[in-house]
Amino acid sequence: MRSLPITLKTVDVSLVLRMAQRATRPASRRNYLLLSRSADGWLYLLSPLLVAIIDMVAALEFLYTCGAAFAVERSLYWTIKNTTKRNRPPDAIPGLRSIVVANDRFSLPSGHTSGAFLFVTMLSQCLNPLWALGYFWAAGVGTSRVGLGVHFPTDVCAGALLGTSVGFALSGALL
Repeated sequence: MRSLPITLKTVDVSLVLRMAQRATRPASRRNYLLLSRSADGWLYLLSPLLVAIIDMVAALEFLYTCGAAFAVERSLYWTIKNTTKRNRPPDAIPGLRSIVVANDRFSLPSGHTSGAFLFVTMLSQCLNPLWALGYFWAAGVGTSRVGLGVHFPTDVCAGALLGTSVGFALSGALL
């Protein structure tokens, strides 16, 4: 019996299929949708207002630093995505249907994941190191994107790396 070689592509496809199967369970599907939607952007806009309740100066500094970081991250994200032009799982895996419709055509990197990791990095660098616990949430966002069938695990890893790297670079440069 011949076995197929294990490659990054076979691992990517295998994990997407396994998580898509899990998403057929109502509770898993609901959790994936909630996690994914939590990184749609509204939280990023609301956070400076919440910080302003406690400290207006810190809120303005956080807003300025986050705004610059997101401008850099989104520019890099769109450049990478439209340069690599990696197909999303439903376009690459015959018979796979995603649970949600993605806003754009290509898959690499995951923008939801990149934004979530950037946001947590900025919170932990600008406001309080305890916000680093938010990386658990950011990882959940990435996992949800695979479970919803719109990203491969490597897309999520690339998004996490992009968001975290930009966050550390910009918080170090601006603070």
